[in-house]
Amino acid sequence: MTGKELLDRSDFPLKACLYDETCAESFDITEILNYLQDKDLFKEVRVEDSFLKKYFDDVEGISEDLAKTRIKDLEKPKRDFDIDRSHLEFEKKQISDELIGKTDVLYDGFKLRDVFSSCLPNEKKDDSFLHIVFTDRFFATWKPATERYHARVSVYGVPSIISTTGIVDAPARPRGFYEVKSMDGGVGENFVVENKFEDRVGDFVYYDDERLTEIMKGYAMQAVFYQVSIGPFCMDKECRLYNPHLQKNILNAQLGGNEFCEEHQNVLEKMRELS
Repeated sequence: MTGKELLDRSDFPLKACLYDETCAESFDITEILNYLQDKDLFKEVRVEDSFLKKYFDDVEGISEDLAKTRIKDLEKPKRDFDIDRSHLEFEKKQISDELIGKTDVLYDGFKLRDVFSSCLPNEKKDDSFLHIVFTDRFFATWKPATERYHARVSVYGVPSIISTTGIVDAPARPRGFYEVKSMDGGVGENFVVENKFEDRVGDFVYYDDERLTEIMKGYAMQAVFYQVSIGPFCMDKECRLYNPHLQKNILNAQLGGNEFCEEHQNVLEKMRELS
């Protein structure tokens, strides 16, 4: 097998917990649960409504930590702007569900994951636990090669965070989309653009896309493969672990019919043996 070895046999079977922090109406986390259970890898798969509500015990403190992960400048890796009361109140409303849905706030994905991780009890951070948070929050990660932030769909680790907003806004859309978007009023006018691209709707994902849950299954499996230490991604464009930058290629990898390439299917079988 290429790459890192699988977890030690003592870490299997895994225990998975899925957290629903998204209000996307088309997203069905129970279907994700059933999908993972059918893989015969887990001793237990559970669903929780909210990661933060389950684990945080200091609303003021966690709100400040979240506010500090905001990105102000896409071309500067430091988030050195002052945190005022409005930022704290915004985060409190997010946590309490007073503010629901997509916002214009962009977070540093790795810092956001670290804040979430700080809430987890130490006994739930070992390799036998898989935590996946599905969220509306939109995040990016700093890329030294380009010296700027790039929007992401997912950040893997403890916990893994997957953005249902990111799947729409992070990957590149069809050629011409952004020019039309700019002419029609810029940010927030996605519905206008989508109407003009009706004949190419299969090339990109839109908000509350009916395919969202099926797409998210692939990202959940990327989190699984990250957890077992061999890495979440694949170079095969037909594999669900492929990590493309174009939305049409994401749709092909996640909805194209195949699940995994031969190599990763073999890894999956090995994981089942260990479980």
